Amino acid sequence: MKRQTAMALAAVFAMSVAGTALAAPANPFVDVPAKHWAYDSINKLAQAGVISGYGDGTYKGDRTLTRYEVATIVAKAMANSDKADAASKREIEALKAEFGTELNNLGVRVDNLEKNASKVKFTGEIRERYEWVDNAATSGTTKGDKTDIRTRVRISMTAPIDENVTFKGRFHSESEAGSATDSEAKIDQAYITGKVGGLGYSFGRQPILLGQKLLSNNTQYNDGLSLSAGKDIKVTAFAFKKEDKYGKKDTAGDAVKENLNFAAGNIDFKVNKNLNITASYIADKDEIYYKSAAAGLKYTGLKDFTVTGEYGENDSYTANKNNGDAAQAWVGRIKYKGATSKVHSYGLYVSYRNAETGFDPVNWNDFTDMATWNGGIKEMDNIKGVDYGFEYALFKNGIMRIQYNDMDDEKTGNIDKSNMFAELIYTF
Repeated sequence: MKRQTAMALAAVFAMSVAGTALAAPANPFVDVPAKHWAYDSINKLAQAGVISGYGDGTYKGDRTLTRYEVATIVAKAMANSDKADAASKREIEALKAEFGTELNNLGVRVDNLEKNASKVKFTGEIRERYEWVDNAATSGTTKGDKTDIRTRVRISMTAPIDENVTFKGRFHSESEAGSATDSEAKIDQAYITGKVGGLGYSFGRQPILLGQKLLSNNTQYNDGLSLSAGKDIKVTAFAFKKEDKYGKKDTAGDAVKENLNFAAGNIDFKVNKNLNITASYIADKDEIYYKSAAAGLKYTGLKDFTVTGEYGENDSYTANKNNGDAAQAWVGRIKYKGATSKVHSYGLYVSYRNAETGFDPVNWNDFTDMATWNGGIKEMDNIKGVDYGFEYALFKNGIMRIQYNDMDDEKTGNIDKSNMFAELIYTF
């Protein structure tokens, strides 16, 4: 009995309390002194709803638990087994077998409980964003500012299919304030990920993230397959298709949608706990728009600072048709701290980017989550300048971010491409 009881309490505590910041409530049991060695653990278990004591407000920790009382604790552990690690899950399986009779008598049908428990986890994000762009971008003469307000909702889902297979999906909806036509609502991710031996795979509509994101930070509408292997040196290969709506134009000058087939690769080398070096490559099938390679790094060895940088070249037909040379680009960023779900946490960052004409010819990459700004400004094509950003957690899971981009065209430096955004992102 003592062994099974200890196992039950350990499993429940691991699932319900470990890794979770629970503020200690007022003493829920009059017979548990504040100086008792188990005071904090008992309070946390009570706050998590795992134990409730007796009706007279006592805990009676010196008396022996009955099998039914232990079974009640096991039932609560079973109901929260999705929070357990592998070791705790094994303990729960053993406890289910040991206390099966008591669980059934308590009305806890083991098989039905497992069958009816939801295995799909949902998380979400709501973003309200204000954008401002200096309308000098296309002509070189100021015509007036442009502003835009956009609302974005994303619902992500994760569902285990088998021990080593997981489904992931995301619903994406974004709309412009006051517009009935400028909006979209689609499933932009739906893929299966898993492992076979030492090889990881991902198949379906999935995000494509390469290096330090100079070549690709694209999370939407990429349909294909990726394979990966390695730990400290992780190698990933991609083959996928993506719809392009910016490249080709018809005789009237309007954009024509076409499907582009891509191949990509990424190497992430973890030199030590503070330094990662990356190398990446991406090209469309005929190398019309992209034949790009990049090398970058991420360093976290300075207290509270993160330093990232990356250099890349695009040697495709579109990129070098004007002067015969590959289009070059490089970026660097220093960030101090960073806003998290913790209230009043904050971050400051400054970055520089410089991209020649043709580096991202069809606005494919969302380098800073906004591939094309209102007014036709491309984030990583014929542009250079400094970004200044500030982020702050206004409330739990609610982060405000403000970024001003002091930009000019890279080719002449005479066209003002300054822009900024302010946004509030709430995650749940």
